[in-house]
Amino acid sequence: MTSKILFTPNKLPIPWKLKIALGCISKEPVMYQGRLVMVRNTPLCYHDLHHLEVAKLERIRIGKHLVSGIHGINAPELHEFPIVAEYDGILDEVRVAFHEFLVKTSVYNTFKAFLWINWLLFKGINPIAVMWRHHKSLQRFLDNSLLAAANLNDLPKE
Repeated sequence: MTSKILFTPNKLPIPWKLKIALGCISKEPVMYQGRLVMVRNTPLCYHDLHHLEVAKLERIRIGKHLVSGIHGINAPELHEFPIVAEYDGILDEVRVAFHEFLVKTSVYNTFKAFLWINWLLFKGINPIAVMWRHHKSLQRFLDNSLLAAANLNDLPKE
């Protein structure tokens, strides 16, 4: 007997007000210095910002694919021109969900990560390995950023 998934965790059938009460900020617009952040004449929301954050990290293996966070999704907010997806965009959603869980922990993001963990298990993919790879990628990025900042501080003063 095979079971069929009725929805993926990125399409949770939960009322929007409940999502917000649990800490979901995905659709909130990003503001910087009191101004709305726009990308290609479209207001940037936090979910898309998280895709862009993940895209700055090294790719990680999820199943058979090296996932960037943006190369499975053909969205104008993420790409200047239409792209041919390199893999199923659902893998970008998995990575972004794990990123949100690690950097913007909330009840909602924890619940969503739990659902993605189960989805990966159902697909035969080790979710602990995926979470660890993302964590290590994030840590390397942060370490390199701190190192670059420290090197700038060590420049000779004129």
